[in-house]
Amino acid sequence: MQEKGFTLVELLTVIAIVMVLSMVSFGAGWRVYESSSLAVSANNIRQLSVGGINYLAEHNYVYWPWCQENVEVTGDAAWWFGYETPQSRKRAEGSRDFDPAKGPLSGYIPKGIRPDPSFSLEGNAFKPKYRNGYIGTGYNTLLSGGWRWVNDEITPRLNHWQLSDPAKVVVFFTSAQVAFQPPASPKKPMLEEFYGVDAWSQPSVHFRHHGKAMVSFASGNAGFLDMDESTRDMSMPKANVGRFAPKGDTTYLK
Repeated sequence: MQEKGFTLVELLTVIAIVMVLSMVSFGAGWRVYESSSLAVSANNIRQLSVGGINYLAEHNYVYWPWCQENVEVTGDAAWWFGYETPQSRKRAEGSRDFDPAKGPLSGYIPKGIRPDPSFSLEGNAFKPKYRNGYIGTGYNTLLSGGWRWVNDEITPRLNHWQLSDPAKVVVFFTSAQVAFQPPASPKKPMLEEFYGVDAWSQPSVHFRHHGKAMVSFASGNAGFLDMDESTRDMSMPKANVGRFAPKGDTTYLK
C-alpha cells in the first residue's frame, strides 16, 4: 500500500482550523480571567468594607491603624491586614509571612478573602511581598493618621463622623505599586502587591479593571474610579498604577 501524505491545501486548512480554535479558546479563557479577577476584587472589598464598618461600630467610630509596630523592642508589626513576626520581617520580600488572623481587623473579616488572579495573569512581572498569599487591596492611610501609628497624641486617627462627605472618601481600593528592589531593578521593574495609599508617596492605586480601580467608600457603597492620567507610573505604564488625583491632592482620600 502506498502511504498518502497531506497535500499543501489540506495542510493549510488544518493550520487555519487550529488557529481559529486557538483564538476562540484564548478569547474565552481571557473572559473567564477577567470575570474571575473582577469577582475576587469585589468579594475582597465587600468583606473588608463590612468588617471595617463593624470595627468602627465597636471602636467609637475611630478608624483602625495602618500599622502598629514595635521595632525597638521586639521588631514585630501588626499591619492592618495581619501580623508579622520579627523573624519574618528580616527575610527577603517574597519569603515573608503574615498571619491574617492577627491584626486590627481580625475577628471582623470572614476568611473568604482570596488572592486576585490578575497579578499572575495580566502579563506584568509580579513580585509578591509574602509567600502565603496576597489580597491586592489597599487601605487609605489618611484615615489612620499616616503610615505608622504610635498613639493618638502623635498621629491621631480620624473619626468617621469627622468626614464631611463619606460617600466621596475611599476606604479600600485595588492596590499595587511598581517595585525596583531585587529581584526587580530600575531597568527591569516589577509589579508588587501593596496595601495602602496617601497623597504624596509612590503611586499605589491599581486600575486593573479595564483601566478603573474598584473601591469602597466610607459610606458603605462601592464602585469604580478612574485614574488621573497625569499620575500614571510610567516606569511600567501598562501596569495601570497611578493615583485618583495629582500628587498632594487628597481628593477621594480625605
